Amino acid sequence: ANTIPVKLLQDLGVETSFDFLKNKLHFKYLTEEDKNLSSLALGGCHHGITTTESAAAYAMFGNNGKYYEPTTYYKIVDPAGDTVLEYNYKGDQVISEATATIMNHLLQGVVYGSEGTGGGIAGFSSMKAFAKTGTSSESKDLWMVAGSPYYVGSVWYGFDKQQEIHSTSAAATVWRDVMKQAHRGLKNKNFTDSEDV
Repeated sequence: ANTIPVKLLQDLGVETSFDFLKNKLHFKYLTEEDKNLSSLALGGCHHGITTTESAAAYAMFGNNGKYYEPTTYYKIVDPAGDTVLEYNYKGDQVISEATATIMNHLLQGVVYGSEGTGGGIAGFSSMKAFAKTGTSSESKDLWMVAGSPYYVGSVWYGFDKQQEIHSTSAAATVWRDVMKQAHRGLKNKNFTDSEDV
């Protein structure tokens, strides 16, 4: 399965992909050392990426291709009920709506497909989700980046001093348990598909 991202990266070009990650998706810790097939296609960049960066990047697959700069607030209201501060960023169109729709459906296969590695998150809600899992060599790092029509969350699971993790579903379990709470009481909603697909 890892041969496909490597082949795609070869076709797109390392320089083009690096520039997209650095300038469009704002991965701030990428270095010149990461301009290679292994780092960009499979992960394991020199300084790594943050869970915030990965969540913001994957959100474009549920946002019709728009990148939204991560923020720690949505709205701040004073005691009188007046809005003091509100996040009004309109997002940057970094991929086409059609590409986002196709990727969304492909990444739903990770959750609901018979060969999917992210089935452990399916019980978070009756809503659909898209996901990407990741496991480093010798299972020392586990990742789950997944999104619903409302939220995207990124979970890294591991130890400060690297050691093997014996549960391959740990990151998915954390994601599912947090998102169950975050989606409690929310109205059922579907992803919006591009009309060009």
